[in-house]
Amino acid sequence: MFDLLQQYWTALLPAAVGFAGIYLLLPRLQKPYRLLGAALAGVGLLAAGLFLVGNTAVLPETILFYAFSGLAILGGGLMLAQHNPVHAALSFALVVLSTCGLFLLLAAPFLMAATIIVYAGAIVVTFLFVIMLAQQAGLTSADRRSREPFLACLAGFVLLTALLCVLQKTYDTQEIDALLAKVEDLAQAKSEKEIIQVLGDPMDRAPGKISPPLFEKLEEKVPHFQRGKADLLLIQKPMPVAKLAAFFKELTEDVLRVRNQMGAVRPSADLPLSPFSGFPPNQELPKGKVIRELPARNVAGLGKTLFTDHLLAVELAGTLLLVASIGAIAIAARQREGLR
Repeated sequence: MFDLLQQYWTALLPAAVGFAGIYLLLPRLQKPYRLLGAALAGVGLLAAGLFLVGNTAVLPETILFYAFSGLAILGGGLMLAQHNPVHAALSFALVVLSTCGLFLLLAAPFLMAATIIVYAGAIVVTFLFVIMLAQQAGLTSADRRSREPFLACLAGFVLLTALLCVLQKTYDTQEIDALLAKVEDLAQAKSEKEIIQVLGDPMDRAPGKISPPLFEKLEEKVPHFQRGKADLLLIQKPMPVAKLAAFFKELTEDVLRVRNQMGAVRPSADLPLSPFSGFPPNQELPKGKVIRELPARNVAGLGKTLFTDHLLAVELAGTLLLVASIGAIAIAARQREGLR
């Protein structure tokens, strides 16, 4: 238990503080502690950004990404904590608009426009009309049954904590960042002494072992790393410093590509995809090959891809919407007391 806390405390601490804040913000029969809850939720969000994001280059895209992500999380928390359903619907609209900003950063203008038209322009407005025209008096039967939000809040944050721990373990870039820093040092090396300082002295290795430990790690992490060529350059006397520097300069791009792909949602390499997806996105792009531009009728291609490669995900989304619709009908069909 102590090892688990020591390994994942950067994910557990923000989740625990956020749980306390959201729990205090959620509606209950007793008077909620809104100011304290808002303060704890804000501290939890800042702690997550500090511990989980880390220090990255301050680029305009990075600033916009964290701004839209923070607004989406803030809007989701407000949507759950609002007593007035109209205010909750407006908070949901904030979440939708923030998501549209993230779509724009991912160069997906069609998804951005479709999300605004379908969700912000249709579903949210429909929610508002239904809420205002229904004019429900007092708490609904569902609100009377759920007197305390503790169990719902606990279940949600247990799931969130599990996801954060899995993401932290799976997409930790510290090891690949360390490899990238050493490769960059080798690419800028001007003398044999600088190369030995990074790779170690060949005389200190075990008999018969040519490759330094760095090459073994690079072969494990980088698909295009040519370990045999690197070994041949390394054993030459005198050491060809210029050729080694040029080799590692080219390798820097491969390591950087691997580092940037960490955390990306990509299918496995052995998953067969249809030709509608263009060049298979689950395979490495060969060197010298350029991805062709999207066709003019890319919306038709998107539809074909959704209903071929991602048919299961589309059907699951439709099933979830159907279940949600049945639940909404069941709750709305309950007659209020005194009405027949």
